[in-house]
Amino acid sequence: MTQAVPVLLTALLLSSTPELAQPAPAKKHPGCFVLLDLKTGELKRNDAEQCAKRVSPASTFKVPHALIALETGVVKDPTAVRKWDGQKRRIADWNRAHSLESAIRYSVVWFFQGTAKEIGRERMKDWLHRFGYGNEDISGELTGFWLGNPLRISAEEQVRFLAKLYRNELPVSERTREQVKRMLVYTPETVTERTKRMAGPWPSGAVVSGKTGSTNTKEDGDVSWLVGHVSSPRGEYVFASLVTGEHLEGPVALHAAADELQALDVL
Repeated sequence: MTQAVPVLLTALLLSSTPELAQPAPAKKHPGCFVLLDLKTGELKRNDAEQCAKRVSPASTFKVPHALIALETGVVKDPTAVRKWDGQKRRIADWNRAHSLESAIRYSVVWFFQGTAKEIGRERMKDWLHRFGYGNEDISGELTGFWLGNPLRISAEEQVRFLAKLYRNELPVSERTREQVKRMLVYTPETVTERTKRMAGPWPSGAVVSGKTGSTNTKEDGDVSWLVGHVSSPRGEYVFASLVTGEHLEGPVALHAAADELQALDVL
């Protein structure tokens, strides 16, 4: 690779105004980072072997899951609220009613466990095959196959899936596609405490979207993801940030990706 990933992301998100201050150097990414240029198809990654390794998608699976829920009609309106079942869970924001839109934002597991049951195994498997999503394995428990095993996907496969979404190449309706894209955009109004580093402010004309994910598996230990999309005056890109290890705290992959975007803070 001829260009370091931090330098590449700095370049794509900066405005072309020549008098802008030079960005501070970003920290080295502690895991795998993949960036795909949607116009040229050029793929950049900091560690080819690590970026090709499949791990659990965790809550990044909510992106294809939302597409499937909308396309099958299990969810007809992304703003329609579903009643909370009253079961107290460890994350306070989960202990209330949610719509698909808010369930994406707060990564509400119980909401998607419910839609998984309504979609059913056959339709879910069929749609993942149409998407070519990871190993397409949803055997075992229907309400948890994306949270540990058996579904697994690599960072490189994540960006190729996102590339199909943002190039409008997935076999879903325009309405479904645009609804999910809109729900993934980070703004000061849509970030949560966990994702607040992605609130910007971004350079003029830049839009950043993403979905976090985290879990723990016997094979990989702690798994932390951020997958997303960047649109800027320089072009359009999809990316995946993945960190695995032991005793990871907080959205590690998000912060690692945000460090790649650190130039935004010094404009």
